[in-house]
Amino acid sequence: MSARLRVAELRAELQRRGLDVSGTKPALVRRLDAAICEAEKAVVAAAPTSVANGYDVAVDGKRNGGNNKRKRSGDGGEEGNGDTCTDVTKLEGMSYRELQGLAKARGVAANGGKKDVIQRLLSATADPAAVADGGPQGEKEVIKGGDEEVEVKKEKMVTATKKGAAVLDQHIPDHIKVNYHVLQVGDEIYDATLNQTNVGDNNNKFYIIQVLESDAGGSFMVYNRWGRVGVRGQDKLHGPFPTRDQAIYEFEGKFHNKTNNHWSDRKNFKCYAKKYTWLEMDYGETEKEIEKGSITDQIKETKLETRIAQFISLICNISMMK
Repeated sequence: MSARLRVAELRAELQRRGLDVSGTKPALVRRLDAAICEAEKAVVAAAPTSVANGYDVAVDGKRNGGNNKRKRSGDGGEEGNGDTCTDVTKLEGMSYRELQGLAKARGVAANGGKKDVIQRLLSATADPAAVADGGPQGEKEVIKGGDEEVEVKKEKMVTATKKGAAVLDQHIPDHIKVNYHVLQVGDEIYDATLNQTNVGDNNNKFYIIQVLESDAGGSFMVYNRWGRVGVRGQDKLHGPFPTRDQAIYEFEGKFHNKTNNHWSDRKNFKCYAKKYTWLEMDYGETEKEIEKGSITDQIKETKLETRIAQFISLICNISMMK
């Protein structure tokens, strides 16, 4: 009904009715539609007349002698003019600007004189089929469907790609993922995840650096991504570099710039104010299956006092909880 109005027009109509004007356009549309519906119900004319004040009005499903009967919905309500019939006196009491706004909200033409607009409003409310194509009902359904689509819209599934010891950052472009892997030279894996947390400054940021080597060899790139923890942030690809040493130099320079530590001495990492902290990663195998009984064999004898050990054993006994 009100979907064709712009946001400013929607808020003006809501403000004129003394209603809340905050929220997004779908919320404003629903609020104005509900207000219009309530206003129409309040001014429904029960008099079964086919002509009112010179306007052609369809009442009880009849228009100019037609025999169209009102249809009843499954819950006992009525479809047709029962809820949408507009009182002629009410319309005549409205200003031309208000009539135009109501006409736009219902999807009918708002041009012409005041009497013409009133006639169109009466015709539209009496015969819903007149505005079925692109009219307020269909548009309302589209809006409703659009809201639901937004609500149930699923985020794109992002998969992690692992080549070698390290996992490629999930936001690296796909055409790079299929052709590159994280550089590893001996035990050195050129992959760094940094974090900076400062409660006073409301900082909780990450910074990722990876040296990428082409699967075919001979081409190197440096990828880094940064931003607030919990969001994708921004990213950038540097290169390609013709040699491995140039890519490593770029990587180590970024690491030192963000942490004030040298990559080669990261095992003795020191934290500095306003700088990032290096998060050490475990690149060990995570997919090895543990044979049955191996965990039990590795359980060490407790050093707790006997009573405390028995108490902990009792509260951690899963069979006792069943």
